[in-house]
Amino acid sequence: MKKIIFATLSIALIAFASCDEPVPYMKIDHAGSATVAATKDYVSDNYDGEVPVLDAKVIDYTLPNPYQHKSQLLVDSTVTTSWDKAGFPDAKRFINFFKDFQFEVRDRKQQSIADLIKFPLTNYKTRKAFLNNFDSIFMPDFVNEVLHQDPNEIYRDEKGAMIGNDGQIWFKVIDGRYRIVTINP
Repeated sequence: MKKIIFATLSIALIAFASCDEPVPYMKIDHAGSATVAATKDYVSDNYDGEVPVLDAKVIDYTLPNPYQHKSQLLVDSTVTTSWDKAGFPDAKRFINFFKDFQFEVRDRKQQSIADLIKFPLTNYKTRKAFLNNFDSIFMPDFVNEVLHQDPNEIYRDEKGAMIGNDGQIWFKVIDGRYRIVTINP
């Protein structure tokens, strides 16, 4: 009896595997919602190497920044100057630096963040004053602004590069290094 069941299941499995039935696929709309395609939309093996929506969000940092030499219109309709006019000769390098900075903020690396500051700041004249007030500066709302800043949507003008909607942190290039020149918690 076991042999008959095994043989029947084996034949069914072979028949199922050898069928050239169309394979259902996922449809992903521009909002990122995924749905299984209807029966009439079944296709067999239509993968073309691209994932809609997801591929559009992948940023190729090996390419030059398109706004290195020209102004940029941000999502909120603000126009920024070029990275060159803001004093940043290599936008890709600053964006990679900024992504590392976001990790330092997330991990609350006080010393590393203090190393980036060009003292004196308006409210914190010394490194010690900054470190003593670190927890009152890097409150959850402030940290959230830093962590949710899109590196490709950084506002910049002749004063430098600003992150946050209200100018929470300003960066400049000083002696070839990226430095924090203003903090507004």
